[in-house]
Amino acid sequence: MKALLLALLLSGMLVPHDFFVSILTIRHNAEKATLDLTWQMTAHDVEHALANVAELKLVSTKEHPKADSLLNAYFIEHLHLEQATKGLHWKWIGRELEGENLFCYLQVEGIGSANNLSVSNSLLQDVFLEQDNIVHLEAMGRTLTAHFVSGSVAHTFTW
Repeated sequence: MKALLLALLLSGMLVPHDFFVSILTIRHNAEKATLDLTWQMTAHDVEHALANVAELKLVSTKEHPKADSLLNAYFIEHLHLEQATKGLHWKWIGRELEGENLFCYLQVEGIGSANNLSVSNSLLQDVFLEQDNIVHLEAMGRTLTAHFVSGSVAHTFTW
């Protein structure tokens, strides 16, 4: 019994990194009536999540030619935005890699107010049970935050 407990403890120490987190910042731009999304995640985690679809090899000479559309398709599966029971759709703006961090930029147009924005974020939770997805909504001079862990339901941001 003690040997089994020791083996379980030691196997937990072999995890590639200590935490699994993404940070999605949604900024409401009242002047332009947009939601500007910046999504930060660990690049190799999202590459791992899409390994059964394609080898992305982000920012390398062997990068998949459809990396952006593959990433966006994965995001569509795992990020849902609604306002007044109407699903919101974004356009892909771009991405950049800083070290191990992948930053993806998206934009939703025609949003006069961020009030009652409903968000559901299950990014990478199909791969990592420990995944914590933090969402910050910046609007009207304030920042509201929600956390999404495996099994979380949608969160509605209200003022």
